[in-house]
Amino acid sequence: MLTRSELPENRVALPVADTAGQHLVTAERVRGGHIRIQCTCAAHMSEGWCRHQIELLCLRYDAVTERDSEAEFHFEDVVMGTPLADIADEVDLALADYDAALKAFEARRPAGLDAGRLRQVADLATDLAQAANHLDGALARFKKRLASGRV
Repeated sequence: MLTRSELPENRVALPVADTAGQHLVTAERVRGGHIRIQCTCAAHMSEGWCRHQIELLCLRYDAVTERDSEAEFHFEDVVMGTPLADIADEVDLALADYDAALKAFEARRPAGLDAGRLRQVADLATDLAQAANHLDGALARFKKRLASGRV
């Protein structure tokens, strides 16, 4: 049996970029088989989560600026099969549903106040509200899991 000091380093850092600049996402396995994942972006700092984390937990490396297959393999070894990765998949789907409902609302929202148009607005708004509620729940579970350290 290995002591903690004999365990190999399991921290992995992936540099990512978006329109706001360069950021660093780090992930590591900690005591109890849980993982810790953080990002240096403003969204993570203010909201406690970010899309960079979601993208990487869903094993999408498009935003990674320095592609390294060994680092990506190591990242996958750290996060795959964890409850956090499962919740990230749910958040990813909820984000896509919300974005689609918002685009549909913006694109198909009619002008005018006649009954047919109001019904169309109500239907589009209902779809958007349902997608927002699903996203809100998924994000709440994701943030709770991140905050608990039991990821």
